Amino acid sequence: MRHSSLDQAIRDALASIRATSGTDLELGAERARRCLAHAVMIAPDAPQQALAHIAAADEHLEYGELAEARTLLTAARSFLHSRRAVVAARA
Repeated sequence: MRHSSLDQAIRDALASIRATSGTDLELGAERARRCLAHAVMIAPDAPQQALAHIAAADEHLEYGELAEARTLLTAARSFLHSRRAVVAARA
């Protein structure tokens, strides 16, 4: 999986946990967790900082702490983008 696919998985997870309530909240958090788990399993070469932030976001999703999860997922995306910028600069 390329980093762009991991980035897409993070964006999908963020979309799943938009401001919702009740059962929708639980379903969205579970959907986000499944999406992220699958993406991480097939992206072992992703930047470690991004993977660590995704793991931390997963813990927050487990407890329904959406604001914290969104913050961590947004930070994880920044690690993916900064790595692409470094690789492009070397080329």
